[in-house]
Amino acid sequence: MDLIWRRALACFLALTLLAVLCLGCGGPSSGKVTIAVGFITDLTGPAGNMVRTLNYMVEDVARYHNDEDIIPGVEIDIVTFDGRADPARDIPGYDWLRERGAEVVITLVGATGQILKPFAEKDKVPLATLSGNLDLLDPPGWAFWFSVPSPYEIKALLKWISEKHWDDASRVPRIGFTGWNEPTSQGILQAMEEYCQDHPDQFEWGGGYLVPLGTLTWGGEVDSLKECDYIHGPITGTPLGNFVKKYRAAGHTTTMISISSGLTLRGFLIDMLGWDVLDGWLSTSIAGWWTEQSPMQDLVKEVLYRYRAGEAEDIIREGNGYQGGFHNVYAMFEVLREAVEEVGAENFDGQAFYDAAVKYKTAWEGYPEWGFSETKRYLIDHMQVFQWSAEAEDLVRLSGWLPIVID
Repeated sequence: MDLIWRRALACFLALTLLAVLCLGCGGPSSGKVTIAVGFITDLTGPAGNMVRTLNYMVEDVARYHNDEDIIPGVEIDIVTFDGRADPARDIPGYDWLRERGAEVVITLVGATGQILKPFAEKDKVPLATLSGNLDLLDPPGWAFWFSVPSPYEIKALLKWISEKHWDDASRVPRIGFTGWNEPTSQGILQAMEEYCQDHPDQFEWGGGYLVPLGTLTWGGEVDSLKECDYIHGPITGTPLGNFVKKYRAAGHTTTMISISSGLTLRGFLIDMLGWDVLDGWLSTSIAGWWTEQSPMQDLVKEVLYRYRAGEAEDIIREGNGYQGGFHNVYAMFEVLREAVEEVGAENFDGQAFYDAAVKYKTAWEGYPEWGFSETKRYLIDHMQVFQWSAEAEDLVRLSGWLPIVID
């Protein structure tokens, strides 16, 4: 009998100690409600290296919100699924996240949002998408694009080039495109061709060429685009670098242009091509650049150095992935906070996020106001133009905030 009591007492003490140790954990013992946010990204697939710092950033923004108690009474749990940039994994990944309680799902790779949109509509699960194409926007539903549509972004860049960059009044510049056959590139190509058709006094269309995903050789595309004054090349690092090398080896010169995703490749392209080749390239940005000052830029650096101090300088050199994506994901967490304030942490669900999102407006010092509405499903309405400068060995801003072009 004494042995039984001793065992019972030992079990009671062990459970008591466990309860004390769990007081600092999220969930009921801490008095906080855990909200699961799903994240479908690429960890080990073909885009994994390019989006690595974006993956870090999502984790860090969530951790910052938890550590600083920015959403009182809530512990954010990021539940990540490795989609490997494989569309066949998107629906199983979505189901896997839902089984683990995800009330909101962040999608990173372009095709994922389009694939999951009908499922999100049915289940009333908001998608916080970071890339995609215009199919996400119409009809307006449960997919919220926390960035700027790339077709609108490239049209704004073409408008700026025609007004501010091209200086040969004797002719209009010739412009073209090449890249992998995937949703983001499809959208950029279509927008560029449309712009040239609508503004023949500004550009001559030199052609657009989509190649199978994974293509790394560009002989035919180089020859077809050899007379272009401006070219938007592939949106990922190795194919872009290979195209430029092949183009220059053939004796051609051009000004390479890119939407803001091109800034995520800075370190890779410096190592692959060098500043002499990169000098003069044009890229847009929807989030400024590392060298600029504002409360939001200061917050990006604070979070980066707090959680990634040993890697921070390498992440900055690598490009704009962490810094640019921070703005998008921070806005998503602001929507989540406003939803919790409206309904209470215990009552938070996808509908609460949706209701907060359609009313959301940014209020960041140094930035225009951006937001959603009952019918508008993209967040950002402006961008800036930056030039790659060999002299500065950095990006140099050439414009203030420019409205995106839709028509």
